[in-house]
Amino acid sequence: MNTSNNKGRVIAIAVIMAAVLSAFFLVANITALFITAYGIAMFGVALFCLGNLYLLSSGKSYPWAAALPIQIWRYLILQVVLSTVFVLLDELSIFTLDIKWFALLHIVIFAFFAVLLVILKGGKEIIEKRGEVVKEKVATLRFMQTDVESLMRKFPEHEKDLKQVADALRYSDPMSHASLAIYEEQIQRGILAMNDGANIAEQCAELLRQIADRNGKVKVLK
Repeated sequence: MNTSNNKGRVIAIAVIMAAVLSAFFLVANITALFITAYGIAMFGVALFCLGNLYLLSSGKSYPWAAALPIQIWRYLILQVVLSTVFVLLDELSIFTLDIKWFALLHIVIFAFFAVLLVILKGGKEIIEKRGEVVKEKVATLRFMQTDVESLMRKFPEHEKDLKQVADALRYSDPMSHASLAIYEEQIQRGILAMNDGANIAEQCAELLRQIADRNGKVKVLK
């Protein structure tokens, strides 16, 4: 993806949108309501441009970055449509909304979408924290599995027993409760203890029991 070209397109689109909005000065009566609506619409165009540039510049948190311009686009469409309706009603002398209420309406609309973005940002942070926890727990089991596979190469005569331990670790649920950390530490110590090559078959049987016990507790705590 050519980011520079895409950023250029975003800026070009924003300029075109701003030019179209400015063209209404040629046909509309320049009232306080129209000027306010124009300023709010230009604010929306600026936000839309900045949101898309942020998306293109973000190397991380893609779902959050993508949600930003989408919400801004919705905000822009809604405020432009409402502004157009009230300006046309005023232009046709059908209904004139007081400028204070018009501004309040747009403040409420902006606040609504701002709250949505804050909620989305909070959800993104929760997901990222959860992702870090998952990575850490998965890594713990994978490291133990790697250690057992290393023992298989070191003691090929015990490959069958060690492979059972490695498979048990491979298919274990990594998302354990913090209270089970002591059981995982026992499994790690058991794996390291096999490096001396003594009683590997018996130690593998004990490890399989410990892993099964740990996995059973994981299911109970879910």
